[in-house]
Amino acid sequence: MYNCRILTWEEIASVYDSYMKHDFPSDELKPLSMIKKSLDKDEYFCYGIFSGDKLCGYACFVSLIIDEKQYCLLDYFATVSGLRGKGVGSEFLHLLRNKLKNAEMVICESEDPMGTSGEELDIRHRRIAFYLRNHFVETGVTAEIFSVNYVLLELDTGQKHTETETRDHYARLYRSFLPEKLYSRFVKIN
Repeated sequence: MYNCRILTWEEIASVYDSYMKHDFPSDELKPLSMIKKSLDKDEYFCYGIFSGDKLCGYACFVSLIIDEKQYCLLDYFATVSGLRGKGVGSEFLHLLRNKLKNAEMVICESEDPMGTSGEELDIRHRRIAFYLRNHFVETGVTAEIFSVNYVLLELDTGQKHTETETRDHYARLYRSFLPEKLYSRFVKIN
C-alpha cells in the first residue's frame, strides 16, 4: 500500500542530492537554488510516494495561481531506481490525479519522438504511452525548451483545454521561473 504526500524543503533537498542528480541529465536539472526560490514564492511543490516511510518516487511541479485557479507543470517525475517497471509510477500518477483534482490544468512535457530512431525512439514512444495510459491526454501543442523538443500532455481532470489555452498557460508557467532574457532565447512554443 502506497501513500502520497507533500515533501518538506529538507526532504526536497535530500531527494535532489540523493536521486534527482542521478535520475536526470545535469543540463535538464534546475539548480536547487532555483527550486528553493520558486518554493519560497509558493510557485513550486513536490510530492513523494511512500511505502511505509520508504520513498518510492517523487514528482515536482511548477505551480501558478491565475484568477484563483491553479495551473501546474510536472517538472520532474521519477520512480526510485530498482522500483521501475513495477507499477509504482502508475500508482503515483493515480494518487497525484486525486491530489490535484482541483487544479485547472496540469501539463506534462514528454520528449518528442520525431527525428529520433532506434532505442531512443522506442523510449520516447514508451514514455508518451505511459502518460496516456495514466490519465493524460494529448494537447496538440509542442515546444522546444533549451533545444529539447517536447510534446505537451494534459492531465485529464474532466475538462479539455484548447491549444491556445495550453500555449498561454504553459508560457506563463515558464515565465514564472525563467528570466525574460532566457525565456525569449530558449523557449519556443508551437
